[in-house]
Amino acid sequence: MKKLVLFLLFSTAIARAQTASTETPLPETSEKTYRSTEVDLKPQLKDGMYKLSMFISENFKFQNAIQNKKITIFSSFIIEPDGTMTDVKAFYISVKDYIKSDVVKIATQDQKINEADQIETMKGETVRVLKLFNTTWIPAMKDDKAVRCLYNYPINFNIE
Repeated sequence: MKKLVLFLLFSTAIARAQTASTETPLPETSEKTYRSTEVDLKPQLKDGMYKLSMFISENFKFQNAIQNKKITIFSSFIIEPDGTMTDVKAFYISVKDYIKSDVVKIATQDQKINEADQIETMKGETVRVLKLFNTTWIPAMKDDKAVRCLYNYPINFNIE
């Protein structure tokens, strides 16, 4: 029986660059959206980021065909001045083989295509789960004022 191990790791580093996405347009607003490096106080959860990590691990649905991979999904969203999360995106996936020294990896072309399709669907699953997370954030602060802030959040999975 195969074993699925899920580790959500935190990263305090912010992704440096993003490509434009056609998934969801930014909401129209006259208020500037700041990057987390431009604010005095970054957005945070009242109970800590562990709460988001646990929520993702409890609600993320995996495809069983994905095995022996280290997957990082880079997501972003905006924390509004009222603490709500908007404009959720999954903009990049990094996949690395996770092979033990005593395991030989042999995959057919069809298996590789199927696995690639399933990994791509993880982007949609990431957006779905993050949109379900309706906990109010403590908004970013700049000059003692709550501001809109783009927040990048990498999600890491080790799947055996």
